[in-house]
Amino acid sequence: MKRHARLWWSCFRQAIRRDLQFRSQTIVNAFASIGELVLGLVPVLVLTGTSKATTGWNGPLTLIVVGIYGACTGLMDCFVVPNLRRIDGYVRKGELDLILVRPVNAQLFVTLRWMAPAELGRAVTGLALAAAGAHAAHLKPSPELLLKAGFWTAIGFAGFSLLWSNLVYLAFWIDSAEPINDVALRLRDAGRYPLAYFPRSVQYVLATIVPAGLIAAVPAKVLTGTTTALAAGLALIAAAAVLTILHWQLASRRYSSAS
Repeated sequence: MKRHARLWWSCFRQAIRRDLQFRSQTIVNAFASIGELVLGLVPVLVLTGTSKATTGWNGPLTLIVVGIYGACTGLMDCFVVPNLRRIDGYVRKGELDLILVRPVNAQLFVTLRWMAPAELGRAVTGLALAAAGAHAAHLKPSPELLLKAGFWTAIGFAGFSLLWSNLVYLAFWIDSAEPINDVALRLRDAGRYPLAYFPRSVQYVLATIVPAGLIAAVPAKVLTGTTTALAAGLALIAAAAVLTILHWQLASRRYSSAS
C-alpha cells in the first residue's frame, strides 16, 4: 500500500504539472466546472418552489444537497472519472497491455492513474454552497453530525464510483462500452435532488443499487438531525467492493491484448 500511495502521489504531481503547461485552458475548465454547478441550481430550486409543501424541503435545505453534490462530484471528476472514461479505449486498442505488465495492482492503476486537478474548483464551490445553505437554514450541526455526514458522503462517492467501474468493465464483454459513460453521468445527476422528490421505489434504488442518493441527499438529511444507520452503508460498500474486484478478475480474463 505504501508503494501504491507513492505512485498515486507521483501521478497527482504529474497531473498538476500537466495542467500548468496549459494554464489558460485549465482556468477555463475550472470556471466552466463551477458554472455548471451554479447553473445546476436552477432546475433544483424551481422544483423546490413547486413542491415545497409536499416534500418539506425548502430552498436553503436544497442548497445544502446541491452543494454537497457539487463537492463530491468535483472530487469524483478529478480523481476517478478521467480513468473510467479511458478503460473502453484500453480494451479496444490493446493499450491495457502496458498496464498489466507493470508491478502494481492493475485494477487500482486503471482507476486512479489520470487526474484532472481543475475539477477541484467545483469541490470548493460546492462546500461554500453547502455552508451557505446551512447558514440560511439556521442549522448548527454538531461535530458528530458533520463527521457522520462526511462518512455518508464518502460512502456515496465510493458506491457510485464502484457502480461506474462495473459499468465500464462491460467493455470486456461487448464491442464498445463508451456510451455507458454518458448513462452513468445521467444516473449521477439524480443525486443533486433530495430523495423526497422521487417515488418510494425510486428512492430505494437511489439508496442501494444506484447509490446516487447517498452522494448528497442522505448526508444533507444527517445534517438536519435525521438518524441514518451508518453500518448499513458500510456493509453496502464492502459488498460492492468485493463484487467489483471479482468482476474485474473475471472480465480481464476475456482481454485478448493487442497481440
